Amino acid sequence: MIKLYGSPLSPYCNKVKIALLEKGVNFEEVPAPASQTPEVLAKSPMGKIPYVEIGQFHLAESTAILEWLEDAYPTASLLPATPNGRARSRELMLMFDLYVGCGCVAFQRHKAFGAPLDQAARTEARALIVRGLAAVGRLARLGPYLVGDAFSYADLAAASVLPMVTLAGEILGENLLQPLAWAEDYLTLLAGRRTVALTWAAREQALLRLQDASSGQS
Repeated sequence: MIKLYGSPLSPYCNKVKIALLEKGVNFEEVPAPASQTPEVLAKSPMGKIPYVEIGQFHLAESTAILEWLEDAYPTASLLPATPNGRARSRELMLMFDLYVGCGCVAFQRHKAFGAPLDQAARTEARALIVRGLAAVGRLARLGPYLVGDAFSYADLAAASVLPMVTLAGEILGENLLQPLAWAEDYLTLLAGRRTVALTWAAREQALLRLQDASSGQS
């Protein structure tokens, strides 16, 4: 059985979790934080989450794990059939991972852990989110998924990051997805997918637990 180490608040962990669910792979979730302990570094060289344990084989970095899953379980592919489609799906995933998601991190840490978030940090993070979403808007070709008629890497990343965008917007007091005319229908489409709904529910529960714990300490 594959063991997935990580947290339901991590979009990178959620990306892998949705992929495992989509492929029908038997796996176990193991709650684990990022860490620099020798035990974690032996499985995840940078001490980051997620990482997986596959028998005696350990693998870190969400995209590397996705590629392993594609090789190991090719019949339930999460990539389009054509080279151009596959490249586009990977490109969109990077837009979410490197830009939109990174911009959202400060807002999620503020909400979940009460981390400081001054005006300068808000402005910088918001700008990164907006630029990333604009890039997504230029690349996406809804059909009804981001790269055609099949759920792919691009949608895994979107499903993992868009709840963070919504959270950032709530803190900022604006709808950051408004420039994407298709965003509302697309979110409804994702929410109707069992693998995504389960992952979103686990994320929301984890966020509420942290907020409750924080309230109890104050």
